[in-house]
Amino acid sequence: MPKTLASRRPEILLLLFLAGYMTSLALQIRRGDRTLLGDVALALFSPVLTVFNGAQRFTQEGLEAYLWQRDAAVRNEALERENLLLQEEGRLAQSVDEENARLRRLLNVSPTAGYSLVAGRALMRYGEPFGRYLLVSCSASAPVLSNTPVLVPEGLVGKVQGASGEFYRVILTTDPSSAVGVASQRTQVHGVAVGDGRLLNVRYVTNESDVKEQDVFVTSGEDGVFPPGIPVGTAVSVSDGGDFLKHIVLAPAVSMDSLSWVVLQVHGHA
Repeated sequence: MPKTLASRRPEILLLLFLAGYMTSLALQIRRGDRTLLGDVALALFSPVLTVFNGAQRFTQEGLEAYLWQRDAAVRNEALERENLLLQEEGRLAQSVDEENARLRRLLNVSPTAGYSLVAGRALMRYGEPFGRYLLVSCSASAPVLSNTPVLVPEGLVGKVQGASGEFYRVILTTDPSSAVGVASQRTQVHGVAVGDGRLLNVRYVTNESDVKEQDVFVTSGEDGVFPPGIPVGTAVSVSDGGDFLKHIVLAPAVSMDSLSWVVLQVHGHA
């Protein structure tokens, strides 16, 4: 008999399992939407579900954070490009405004009687460290002759000294070979302003002459080249010399390092 039971053990276990399962079904107690089996299953699988939900939530939040950062980076890059473009447009607009302002300022130059004005573009300075020259591009209906005065609203730049087509070589007042007849606006003391590279020295003024620092010197017209009354420079140093002549140093009326547009004062109509 024991041998018979042993041989039939699988069938007995299966019957017991089925009986238990049927008993469990019969013992289901409904608690609203919950059942006893549901509570048992929830208790058994709750840790696994918690881990799964946490992993799912972490993955979802990580994905959302990545997408947000990616979108923010794309927006930031677009804003940076737009900002750079606006900055470049702003610089261009400022450059155009400054250029227009320079051109408008040229209108403040009043031609001397018998002269007319022709605008020219100052291209480059050259001749360092000794000569001081300016290359000017200018279109005029008639040739511009040598010794034609070159001006800006602040005063005298120099004079034309040679041309090639529409390009003119201008010798600046600060060039050592330049000489301009000048007179003090305050006392009408006359002299000759000669360049020394950066400044100008006024020669042939006696020690007895009334000249002070900050006196403004203008063209006297005595050299036959420059019309009278054009500002040349301001005295920055005045002292008596042992040769009975004053040592007078002028700072140029014009900043030669920042020229962009000039006017040529030509005889008659250009």
